[in-house]
Amino acid sequence: MRARTTLGNLGGVQRWALVVRRTDRARGRRRWWLLVPVALLLAVAARVVSTDPVGYGVPFWPFASGSDRVEHRVVDAVAAAVRSEGDPSRVPSAVAVDGVEVVATRRHAPGGNVWMRLRFHLPEGVRCREVVVLGDGVQVSSRRVDC
Repeated sequence: MRARTTLGNLGGVQRWALVVRRTDRARGRRRWWLLVPVALLLAVAARVVSTDPVGYGVPFWPFASGSDRVEHRVVDAVAAAVRSEGDPSRVPSAVAVDGVEVVATRRHAPGGNVWMRLRFHLPEGVRCREVVVLGDGVQVSSRRVDC
C-alpha cells in the first residue's frame, strides 16, 4: 500500500501561475523600416503632383486650388474645341473663341501636329500653358509654363 503524502484534500489542487506574453519588438521595428520609406515616397509624389495638378489629371482638393479647378475647366473646353475641329490648321481660331488668348502657334506639316501657347485669366492671375495637338486631334497634352 502507498502512503499518503498530501495533507487532507489538498492533493487535488493545481498550481496556477501568471504567464505574461512578451511582445516581439523586432516585428515592430521591421514595420517602421517599411512604413517610413512608403510615407516619404507618398509625400514626394504628392509634392510633384501639386506642382501641376491639371497636367497630371488630378484637379481636386489636396493638390489643386480653386484656380487650378478653373484652369482644368478651361483646358477641358480647349480639348473639346480641338477635338470638334477636323482640320488642325483651324484649331487656334477655334480655341481663341472660348476666351483663351493664343500667344504663339506652330504647325508641323508632316503629321498635322499643332503646338500652341495659351494664356488665360484666372482668379489668382494669369497662367500660360503649352498645348500639343497630335494629328487627328484625339491626343491633346499640355503643361504649365511661365508667361
